[in-house]
Amino acid sequence: MTAPVTFRPARRISAARLARLRAANAAQRQAREDAWQARQDAAEQLTNPVPEFGAAPRLTMLPGGLHWSAQQPVPAVGATVTVNRDGHPERAEVKGYTHAAGFLGLVTETTHHAKTARRRKHSPRAGVVFGSQLALAA
Repeated sequence: MTAPVTFRPARRISAARLARLRAANAAQRQAREDAWQARQDAAEQLTNPVPEFGAAPRLTMLPGGLHWSAQQPVPAVGATVTVNRDGHPERAEVKGYTHAAGFLGLVTETTHHAKTARRRKHSPRAGVVFGSQLALAA
């Protein structure tokens, strides 16, 4: 006579552990996506490099070895920064990145337009600022 096979009840994962596992999985997935995008950008940079003062939405689209001329880290796209222009601080939103002469720059759009903004608007370099032009954080 054979005894019926009994199974032990299934173990349950606590909600906190399940949340940690899902967060770790999402972080790994995002890291893989970022690495894939960086490889695609590097391949594109070899065949079609971004010209100087040409806007790029991601840092990985620019050539390597660029110098950032500020002490603070490079701000992300969408961040609001304070820019010193002609000795006057202006608030500006970062729209993208650019490069010129080996330096990394930011493509910005000012939130407060000065009277001189009309003259600068037509130049392709109008919204470009470099790290040395950013105001120091208080």
